[in-house]
Amino acid sequence: MSVTKGYINFSEFFKIAYDSVIEPYANNFKKFSENGDREEMIKVLISIPNIENIKIIESYKGKDDIKAAELCNKNREMIVKDGIVHEKINKSSILTETLFKASVSSKLFLDALLDCAYYYYNSKAFIKCLKYCECMLALPENLYNTTTESINDFLEHKKACMQLERECYKSLKESSSQDKRLRKKYSKNQNTFFEIANYTPIIPTLNGKQHTILKSCSDAVTLQFDEKRGRHLIATKNIKAGSVLIVETPFAFSTNKEALGSNCLHCHITLMSSNSVKIPCHYCQTVSFCSEKCRSKAWQIYHQYECFIFDAFFENDSEQIQRNTSYLLLAYRMIISGFLSSTEQINNIEKKKIPFLDNNFLQYYVTNINKERSTLGTNEIYSPYDYRTILNLETHCTKMEPKTNLIRAIEAIFLAKCFTFVLSKMDVVYLKESFISLAVAILHHLQAINCNAYEIVENIYDKKTHIWEPRQIGGAIYPSVSLINHSCYPNIVRHTYPSGIIVVRTLRFVGKGTEILDCYGPHWFSENKLSRIEYLWKKYRFLCTCDACIQNWQYPLPEIMKYKCKTCSEIIGIIALNEKHMQNVLNKQCNCTKTINLKKIKNQLEKSVKKRLNAISKMHEGHYEQPLLQLLEHIQFIEKFFITPNMETIKTQQCIIQCYNQFACIS
Repeated sequence: MSVTKGYINFSEFFKIAYDSVIEPYANNFKKFSENGDREEMIKVLISIPNIENIKIIESYKGKDDIKAAELCNKNREMIVKDGIVHEKINKSSILTETLFKASVSSKLFLDALLDCAYYYYNSKAFIKCLKYCECMLALPENLYNTTTESINDFLEHKKACMQLERECYKSLKESSSQDKRLRKKYSKNQNTFFEIANYTPIIPTLNGKQHTILKSCSDAVTLQFDEKRGRHLIATKNIKAGSVLIVETPFAFSTNKEALGSNCLHCHITLMSSNSVKIPCHYCQTVSFCSEKCRSKAWQIYHQYECFIFDAFFENDSEQIQRNTSYLLLAYRMIISGFLSSTEQINNIEKKKIPFLDNNFLQYYVTNINKERSTLGTNEIYSPYDYRTILNLETHCTKMEPKTNLIRAIEAIFLAKCFTFVLSKMDVVYLKESFISLAVAILHHLQAINCNAYEIVENIYDKKTHIWEPRQIGGAIYPSVSLINHSCYPNIVRHTYPSGIIVVRTLRFVGKGTEILDCYGPHWFSENKLSRIEYLWKKYRFLCTCDACIQNWQYPLPEIMKYKCKTCSEIIGIIALNEKHMQNVLNKQCNCTKTINLKKIKNQLEKSVKKRLNAISKMHEGHYEQPLLQLLEHIQFIEKFFITPNMETIKTQQCIIQCYNQFACIS
């Protein structure tokens, strides 16, 4: 984008807009901000000429056939000069770069795609070869039907890839001929080899039945509401540790700038593994995909609405904005998802007109928000694909500082200008006066992101520490997960799976009627109470009243275990983890007259602790499934007989999380 002729990029837009909000605009905006009136906030800003008159143009890194041709020639020179062995690594990177720079309708692109397939076939990397063949065979013929020569080139390249595909499957079949299980699967489905070599984490299923209304949740939870806690999830039955309560697809998601080259834009799996390839967008050089399938889906669902303005979402932040700019892309995609979900509801009637750009839609939302909050998830189906669930997310609009709302309102207007620019290029019909409604919806999304967005992470293994460390690669909105309240001592843990799917599991036993609780960031054993309170109030506008805060738990805890009576839960004894013998205390009688053999309990505890230590040894060897079962057995024993918090529970929970880290997205 350029600043000439009224066109401007985001950083410049923000500076001009922010500096233009002087009196009387500033005072009017402050008044509407304190009242939570988004529509009037937007109206104040777009009434400022400097803001209203700014236009948007394309902003993306397009194809470069000249550079692609140079790379192609360089690659050929290297083959003659260096030979196959010496240039192997360099050649693969040059081929990929050529593929990303060449126009999809050019012979250069076809040549580069076929060269990639041949290169990996000759390297016996048959899975990679198949991925490039898949990409070639999915190309539409109408891209190359401009001349007889171009269509013939396309058909020849396609024919060559079909032959390579057959040879790859043949080679894969021969290489696995000694494995009966693989042979059996291959006989059923030729794609089995492709799937095995491209192993991705298996997405768990819900424990129990699917909830009849909360479509992403197990029937082990239900939605309740009260004035103090708002909407929240409650256990409908006793739930064991390790139970899957929620499996949810994001309503919308985004990718961090740092991950655009290392992870698939659509499913977010790593592109750094041995069987990974990078498939380009047909129009820009910026984003990468793991397969033709992901490229096609991304284009259909959202990338066609963002590709030609993609750079706008990842510019350097201005001084006033210090957040990761991928939140702009997330807010923009929330509008795209809302656009698609709304247009699907009206079938073929005015199918090019966007319902939520109509002021009537906005007014309906404002009028019915309290009613829908009380019925969605209780009487009406609560689905992650329903745009109403997004409009009902908490935003704390009236509690935010006017300056914060001003920043987000400016961002909302910029994104609304971007979206209407894209729609105008696609000949989509919308009412000009509906721009305000669009900007208001985006402002709502930006405010909701602040207190409802979750990280998309992949876990990276540290060989020295044997720990899977999470790395944030994007962000997402999950309507059902957003129903869970915070605790500094959560009873669930979240993990990201391919395509941004989130899985919520219990970390410990959750009794019937107990609230399901997540951790929004600060945990009691990593942050002191004051730091936690300050963070939660600044970001989420509430004072935490969890057990860890009320009782002011301090980390580290003493190495002791407080034994409780199974009948009345009274503390009846203390076992020191670092002592060999009981201190002459063998039996103790509880107030409920039950006699407890503490020596027996201590022996059982020692045996159970050995399960955790054994599990850790197995995990260091790269095994996780059996250790997880041992850890779940151990924590079940601890919870049954001992009072929380205690160090043994904390250590065990951290080990359980490590197992689940390995099962989720990894790199």
